[in-house]
Amino acid sequence: MRATDVSLFSRLLSSKMPFAYRDRRFDLARLKGYGFATWTKSIPAAVIALLASSMPATGAEEDAIVSTPDQAITNEPEEFGGLDIDQLSRVRVISSTLTPTQVRLVPAEVTVLDDTVIAQSGARHLNELLEIYAPNTQLIAHNTHQDHFGMRGIISDRDDKYLLRVNGKVMNNRYFSGAESERDLPMLWDFHSVTAVHGPASATYGAGALAGVLNLETYNGLNFQGADSQVRHVFGDEFTVGEARYGQKFTEDSGLFLYGGVADQKGANQSDSPLVYGKSFATPGATPDVVSGQPVTFAVPNLHDAGNILKMKFHASYVNGPAEIWARYTKGGGLLRPQRSNLLASSDFSAALNGHRNLSEQFTIATKYKKDLSDVFNLETFVSYDQYLYRLWLYDVYPTSDDRREREVYGRVLGTWTPNTKHSVALGLEYSHMWFDGASASAQTVGVPPLHDAWQTDTVSLLAEHQWHLSDRWTTFASVRGDKHTYTDWLISPRLALAFTPSSNDTLKLIGARAKRRSGDGELRQGGVLSGGQGATETLDSLEFRYERQQDRHWNFGISVFQEENEAIGFSQVLNHSIPVGTFRIWGIEPEITFRSEKTRMTLSHGYTKLLGSNLATPSTIQGITAEPYGYGHDLANWSNNITKLALIQEFNKEWSASTSLRVYWGFPGAQALSDWNGSLSSPRGYALADPGYAAAYGSSVYWNAGLEYRPTKQLTMRADAYDILGWADKTLNKRIYYFRGSDYSSEAASVGLSVRLAF
Repeated sequence: MRATDVSLFSRLLSSKMPFAYRDRRFDLARLKGYGFATWTKSIPAAVIALLASSMPATGAEEDAIVSTPDQAITNEPEEFGGLDIDQLSRVRVISSTLTPTQVRLVPAEVTVLDDTVIAQSGARHLNELLEIYAPNTQLIAHNTHQDHFGMRGIISDRDDKYLLRVNGKVMNNRYFSGAESERDLPMLWDFHSVTAVHGPASATYGAGALAGVLNLETYNGLNFQGADSQVRHVFGDEFTVGEARYGQKFTEDSGLFLYGGVADQKGANQSDSPLVYGKSFATPGATPDVVSGQPVTFAVPNLHDAGNILKMKFHASYVNGPAEIWARYTKGGGLLRPQRSNLLASSDFSAALNGHRNLSEQFTIATKYKKDLSDVFNLETFVSYDQYLYRLWLYDVYPTSDDRREREVYGRVLGTWTPNTKHSVALGLEYSHMWFDGASASAQTVGVPPLHDAWQTDTVSLLAEHQWHLSDRWTTFASVRGDKHTYTDWLISPRLALAFTPSSNDTLKLIGARAKRRSGDGELRQGGVLSGGQGATETLDSLEFRYERQQDRHWNFGISVFQEENEAIGFSQVLNHSIPVGTFRIWGIEPEITFRSEKTRMTLSHGYTKLLGSNLATPSTIQGITAEPYGYGHDLANWSNNITKLALIQEFNKEWSASTSLRVYWGFPGAQALSDWNGSLSSPRGYALADPGYAAAYGSSVYWNAGLEYRPTKQLTMRADAYDILGWADKTLNKRIYYFRGSDYSSEAASVGLSVRLAF
């Protein structure tokens, strides 16, 4: 590299401001592994100049840029530009823009969890990890699918209002269930980082990114070397899991990574994890009746029971210079506890007690290639093949012929042009061809029966982004994406953002975005065949103001204020496909504080989310998002208005460390309002419903974990964790209400986990 380029890069790193470039993550391990000179070859000089020039500079920094003499670049990062280990360890990537971007300028609120946090958090699965660390996110139980995840008040009957990606590949089930795979697997050892992008992100990631995006990045042979294995057993929420990893680096830019994990998950029994209904009702025969607010006494499935299947995850990656090929297989699912309305409607009560059962099985193989065609232009290609089986049993007798199967061939080409320090432009093209086989819509639907057939779809996507550095202090982003599916019109998702950096410590951002979502492909097929028209689509418009301050090398403060307008769609059990439901306006505020030192990592956040108003598509529309249109309350039915999170990891010395986390959902007034409205109907629906005076489900839920880790040698690590500790004192504090049925809940079981890791 030229001396000017070296000094620009030195300035970039010494500013302590990480940056994003070409969907890659860089940390201290990779810098040491590559050797610094080799690593910088992967970043064109124009990109380095653009990133460095976007920072507010002092006169001394400018003098350093022009006066740095020509010199060799050492392979030791500690000797480069006077940078220390902590500064270099902060160089990483967040893939939330198409153009290379400093993290401080990224037009979104982003939560980044590195492998150290993942390992020392004690989290059992991805759901728990995100619930601990991602501000204003929430988990809610479900009677048909696994626990559902939401951001900023946006949560769905299916997990299809956000995208889940692994190494740049969207892993959502497009047929029926959304982001069902990955999240419930009690195995996290393959993840190098987990990133949550908060708010609408369809302009960058595509249709479906309404609430946000979860980016999961796995290890490869360049950032993991050696071999180790881990065994963990949890008592209470019972499971046993074994994981093993192997990484081999062949050259500076080639390596192999292998991972395998298997879990036997029995879940928590009724004694440790009671099921409570808000509405009393009589049961047939000798089965005890249900009493409002009291745990049921008849047998129901264990909470989080995998249902006699072994959960599995396998991953393999080979990197050779600019090319990488990886393959991944996951298998998850389990038994679900029955909902009240199904028990009442079933002609076979004993069979209905089994609840639903689901299975997600996914295999993906992908290859990525990146090429710098010049100092100012680079090209990235991505090609993948994916097959996904989603199986749902109804009362454990659902016919296997109704399995939902999908296969996809996907390709992406993205070019980035950075002609100077002022501008960077990205243009891309994506294409997806999918094959589907099975029931085209929900088999639980009454009225029009679902179609059972095989069909194919095509989706073409165009994407573009322009990043413009107006000056050292002002940067704009203009992004747009269009997605054309066989059964929809063009879905256009734009984003405009302005970033202002008045000092090296402060950043202000104003972000306006629109995100689009289409129905599940099974519903689109059903509606297309029956009506011959294009399927229903959903829109979310958002305006966000964000302020961030890097107080010093330890403290970081941030706050986001946002307003959303969601033109929602929902599934019609009469028409058997999705239709417009109405418009729901939401606002919220999200302050957060982080502290990081050599021995301590702390995060504290609070999320306040409030319904501003709603308008139904028709006066007769019935929905369970909020009871406000019917004159009951002014809150979202499936969201806690206030969510507080605290997480701490403390290193005492080389041998001992500890962690603790606290998540508080302060209450669910919207669930109580939905129950009150439903109870006022002459024929109540299958939503929340409770006896007069019942309120146990609507109060606070508090989840407290704590862990202790001991490393007597470099090869051996032992850890003990306590989960949902308050359940030993009061099980109602650990409750998790059910989606649409917030008067009902299951309590998370207070549990103890032990794990042993051995490195070879």
